[in-house]
Amino acid sequence: MDLLGRPGPLAAAAATGPVYVVCGAKSGTVLQAVDLDGRLCWSRSLGTAGGQMRVAPDGGVWVADGGALMETTVSGTPGRRVEFSCASDERIGTFVVLPDGFLVAWTSRPYRKVRLERTDGSGASRWSAGLPDARLSYDGVVEMSAVDGWQAEPKVPWRPRDLAPERWAGLLVSADRVLATYTDWSSGIGMGFCLDLATGTLVWVTPPHPTGERAIAGQGRFLVGRQGYGAFSTWLYDRDGAVVAEWPSQGKLLVSSRGRIRVVELDNSDSSTRRVRRLHRDGSMTDGPYLPGYYTAGPVLSGDGRAAFWRDGTLQIVDPDLHVHTLYEGEGEGVDRMLLLEGGRLFFVLTRDRAEGDSALVIAATDLAPLDTGAWPCGESDLHGNPVHYE
Repeated sequence: MDLLGRPGPLAAAAATGPVYVVCGAKSGTVLQAVDLDGRLCWSRSLGTAGGQMRVAPDGGVWVADGGALMETTVSGTPGRRVEFSCASDERIGTFVVLPDGFLVAWTSRPYRKVRLERTDGSGASRWSAGLPDARLSYDGVVEMSAVDGWQAEPKVPWRPRDLAPERWAGLLVSADRVLATYTDWSSGIGMGFCLDLATGTLVWVTPPHPTGERAIAGQGRFLVGRQGYGAFSTWLYDRDGAVVAEWPSQGKLLVSSRGRIRVVELDNSDSSTRRVRRLHRDGSMTDGPYLPGYYTAGPVLSGDGRAAFWRDGTLQIVDPDLHVHTLYEGEGEGVDRMLLLEGGRLFFVLTRDRAEGDSALVIAATDLAPLDTGAWPCGESDLHGNPVHYE
């Protein structure tokens, strides 16, 4: 279905809907709600606010607006506006909704400092933790200058000009741990900072790496992907920062209610062989079939062990044994995440022409069971698009 503007992030109040869509229009950002049959429930202009959204347990939608968060109620009417205390050059990079307030990843532009802050529901700070000053480096990053005769040389550790949290999965909460990933957009090199949720104490830090996909693994653990500059791997960190498993695979992740991990690989190298794989805790992998294409909507995991995703012009279903079946063939590139709602309905966005910004919201009928209850059954961890998972 076509909406008012270019559809972007999706989230849902519940498996029964409504589905929220943030659309970019000429007049600014528009938040729209549709029912499970695609009928428009309401539409609200957000002005210059918008982009990322999080849905609270009561179905209210929160979006960032500079140094504040703005709420839209489930009925589409304006809700609260929560103002935070911040410096003039600080802005909200990303945030999540907690049961008793918010967790905000702040950034400054140009990069001066970054910090995480936990607040109550009114915006009053419970703790604010400045993160260590970033010095980035990676073996595959090179630089050239006239001094060296324009020969490529390994780049010495540098302080980035712009360091911002990843827009998607840049702030994850697993049990009593928080993982914030900040990236230097000019190089693609970033770092993950893990803090204690209750106190804001820094617990561990990842080494600088080319940032890839990330996910909550449950019980204070996180999956951290690395892609670029020759890196193509996923690491499993425990709550204290120990790497307990590593796989030579990277892509969109799924973690089931039984703790099983699957990945739909993403790799922009033309020579790579991308597959659906199962990642085992001993570092081994079970390989599924080869996957053509790159741009992917989904995957999303149902409670019966099947997963769905759109890629290379097809809607595909992956069985628990990694056999892949084509459910539907069409046109367009899938982007971002996919929602699995009541009655097996799949909601996702297809881009038909990137240059023209031609995108549409698609609703597909399937016989999939309800969404799995694991730590990461879809992008952003849940239908709310709010990656907070307690055990």
